[in-house]
Amino acid sequence: MTDIDDSHVDAATLQAIAMALGMDPNAKLAQQKPDENFLQEIAKLPVNFASMPSGTDVNGMREWVNNIMVKGPLAEHRAKLDIKLRRTLQEVGKNIITVKATDGDGEYRIWVYEPTTAGAWRPAILMLHGGGWIHGNPAGDEALAQVFASELDAVVFGIDYRLAPEHPFPKPLDDCTDALQWVIDNAPTYNIDVNRIGVWGASAGGNLAAALALRCAKETPTSQKPALALVSLVVPVTAHPEAEAKFNQQRSLPVSESEQLFADATPVPEALVREFEKLYNFFTGGVCDPLDPFVSPLATEPVPYHPRTSITVAACDGLRAQGQAYATLLRSYGVEVSEQVLPGVPHGFTLPVNATVTKLWHEKQVEEFAQAFGI
Repeated sequence: MTDIDDSHVDAATLQAIAMALGMDPNAKLAQQKPDENFLQEIAKLPVNFASMPSGTDVNGMREWVNNIMVKGPLAEHRAKLDIKLRRTLQEVGKNIITVKATDGDGEYRIWVYEPTTAGAWRPAILMLHGGGWIHGNPAGDEALAQVFASELDAVVFGIDYRLAPEHPFPKPLDDCTDALQWVIDNAPTYNIDVNRIGVWGASAGGNLAAALALRCAKETPTSQKPALALVSLVVPVTAHPEAEAKFNQQRSLPVSESEQLFADATPVPEALVREFEKLYNFFTGGVCDPLDPFVSPLATEPVPYHPRTSITVAACDGLRAQGQAYATLLRSYGVEVSEQVLPGVPHGFTLPVNATVTKLWHEKQVEEFAQAFGI
């Protein structure tokens, strides 16, 4: 697909785009009817999503992400993020730091986004990128990282954790855990208030963020680490298919109002479930228990001290149900949870940054962290 300058794209083209993104153009549920504004905006991108490699093609996806998202047209598009700002946009500096992995097997990087105006005792956000645990880096979330830094006068740390399958579980999670400790240890350098640290994660990064929150909560009684102020999980992976199936079979929790909206939704296609299992095998090396809560947070037992949590799900995403289930589970454990269901959009809803639904979601993310940080 080449650049489309027209403000309106024909219905047939929009239908093809919707199908390429895993959406049903003829969905019966109102929540799952494709958002036309979203499709119009994504149609303007100079990207042929139908040619995107399979999500389990490790090398193919790494090459596609690097050429299209990190360095290519989508990188240019993300830089045009235009949302309603709380304050005048500040200049944000960027620095990339290399950190040796604590297990001695290589290194990972931390991308630091810091307002150039010196602030006293600022909040911090760790951002964990998506990519099925096998590809991606903080560049994909850079526009939002810069907005967080400017709007919240925060120091934002994009964690470039080691990737599977070369570095299977628990290495990616260990890197995120160690990175949090690195931020705490280096708080004086960046004027960070350690009592105002949040974590943000999308997709596979949402899985790591959820697991990191569980680790921190379980360590709280004996740890000197301050509690996290907020964990934001965006279209998160919360369960291996086996763990999700067991949760549903043994479920005693009442269905939430959010979940009830999708009572008649079409089940996730079996082919997508199998692909998801393959990604999980890359992540775990095929040797971890799918019910390990650090692999499948939906399998966790009650955890005191769990931080306040924000969960965003996309109505047309195959991960929607497990994200909603995790919100219900955490609430049953007494966790303060805010939940947002974005109608008519797929897993990759952040791709067209200036679609109306995406812009409003960006603004809400800023507001949620601002509230958690007392700004």
